[in-house]
Amino acid sequence: MRPNTFIYAATLAASLLFNTPTLAQVATAEDDATYISTFSTLTRGMASASMVWELHADTYAQSIALQAFLSAKINSPTDDITTRDSIDFRTINNVDFSVSATPTQLIFTVQSPQETFNAAIEHVAALFSSAGVDPNWLKRQTYAFRPFSATRLRTPEMLEAELIRYANFTGNTPALTGDALNSEILRSPNQIILNAQEYEFGETADILMNSFDPYEATLNDTPPAPVRALPTGTIHLRDPDSTETLVFMGQVRDFETLTQQAQTDTLFNYMGYGPGSEMFRIVRQERRASYDPRSHFAQIGEKRAFTGLSATVPSPIWPEIYDLIAKIYDDTRAGQNTDQGLENSRNAMLNGLIGDLRREPDWLVKRYLELYPSAPPDGQIILGILDASFQMETSDLNVQAADILPAPENMITIIIGGEITPSAKLQENGFCALEIGQPLAKCLDQLAAQ
Repeated sequence: MRPNTFIYAATLAASLLFNTPTLAQVATAEDDATYISTFSTLTRGMASASMVWELHADTYAQSIALQAFLSAKINSPTDDITTRDSIDFRTINNVDFSVSATPTQLIFTVQSPQETFNAAIEHVAALFSSAGVDPNWLKRQTYAFRPFSATRLRTPEMLEAELIRYANFTGNTPALTGDALNSEILRSPNQIILNAQEYEFGETADILMNSFDPYEATLNDTPPAPVRALPTGTIHLRDPDSTETLVFMGQVRDFETLTQQAQTDTLFNYMGYGPGSEMFRIVRQERRASYDPRSHFAQIGEKRAFTGLSATVPSPIWPEIYDLIAKIYDDTRAGQNTDQGLENSRNAMLNGLIGDLRREPDWLVKRYLELYPSAPPDGQIILGILDASFQMETSDLNVQAADILPAPENMITIIIGGEITPSAKLQENGFCALEIGQPLAKCLDQLAAQ
């Protein structure tokens, strides 16, 4: 096994918040092929282990096939463990399983209290060591992971997920099936990432590694497909029978610096995060036009995030409420923001980071993999988004807001529901009409080609 090397250090402020240095150590497993990183950011008393397979799934169909197969694997019965036994074990011992993916990685995470973590790891190893996947569970998980279009369910969450999918999955590689899919997952993971404070993981990594065969994947033989930006213009789905309309304006944004990313996150919190935001104050309280006005800020890559503002409003007044949302954005961009509001929004941004670090091991794994997708580096590094966020000050935000936030014409507008056609002004940068049930990708491709 290679010698351990310190590879990660957060800011002093972050360290003080956790009362412990947030350090990671790196080693390799007994097969000398899987890297093992150990972090210490989770809430005291909790522990997690994430297994990461490097898999360039450049289409969303491939990604959900991999996720469904992995989810079926950890839910399938074995010769010694029934599905009911497995569910009872997780419930009694407070064990959580999660499956997620990026375009270049498949991630499985197990998290539990430290007193039950060893048992949880043995349980995971037994599930992965068993042969095959139960076909009924595979059918269930394939159904559970199927994509939903926001043109059908019309929620802000579905809209965000669909737009992020469009930006991230840009290739055309045919999806693997059957035995080929099985081989991709039942091989040694490329990385195992452990996370706990004041806890000795011992043989955790090697217990997990004994469940797999050390052979290479086929999906990481080619470079990953490039991420794409969302086009500008307006998409409208007309539905005269709908009483509510989902209104959205936003973009997928690449930031010049991590400080700019932290500043943008703060300004979007100011506009639409929670009861103290402008969206809540104006759209919900003053106009009583929406129960869920909100801002969107989801990090999807190194110095890359999905950003936007949205609200579900009564269909007859959507143009009026859209203009209100646009005015909130313009006023924020013009620097018409209160000092206390900006400070509160910065604190909300920092609290979100702290919450992710303490309670969401999958979030840290993805941030780490954005920097080091295949193997950790030698030497000490800084997870820069933490430093940038803790060091960012609000005193200059009003002066810099016009440079931090993009001009409205650089964003896409999406209107789902209602029968009022968007104005000529909203159609100036491009327009596409969708039919009920059609995916957003149809119009996104059309606008991108204009």
